[in-house]
Amino acid sequence: MQHADNEKSPVAVKSDSPKSPPTRSRAAREIVRTTRFVRRELRMAILVAVLIAATVSAASVWFTQYRQDSRVDETAARSAVDAAATGTVALLSYAPDTIDRDFASAKTYLTGDFLAYYSQFTQQIVAPAAKEKSVKTTAVVVRSAVRELRPDSAVVLVFINQTTTSADKPDPAMTASSVRVTLTRLDDQWRISSFEPV
Repeated sequence: MQHADNEKSPVAVKSDSPKSPPTRSRAAREIVRTTRFVRRELRMAILVAVLIAATVSAASVWFTQYRQDSRVDETAARSAVDAAATGTVALLSYAPDTIDRDFASAKTYLTGDFLAYYSQFTQQIVAPAAKEKSVKTTAVVVRSAVRELRPDSAVVLVFINQTTTSADKPDPAMTASSVRVTLTRLDDQWRISSFEPV
């Protein structure tokens, strides 16, 4: 009988040993909850970052595209037409007694290679002939319209009537013509960069 009692004691000891795992289970659950919380916060931070990036991107697109589009609207078209018409009149209107001042004024509407060409042409050919024969010419714009319009360039078709008198022909002679005026925007101002009869 004593031998039987001694055999029972190991069984009793083994039944008490599994009591420690619940503590580890609680720790594991805490780790899982913490991990989930960190993941949730991380996803929220990523979402906020994405929203901020999208907002900045949208603002950048709005600024560049809207600003560019606003430069080719109806107001920009009118500005280009006005510059082409005013410049055309200045180019084709001069009198022998004010010719130097007339040409100097016309140059303020020009730019690029055309400015260089106009300066040379008027100085070497037009001015001497106009002074010698007392040529006076006046241009009037009859109609004008935009053919092409971009943020920094435009093409305007200008229809003009030009009246000319001279010492040899004092009676006014009127001619009708049209020109294709190419404009370049410089410092928010349109300048004529090409002037082609059509």
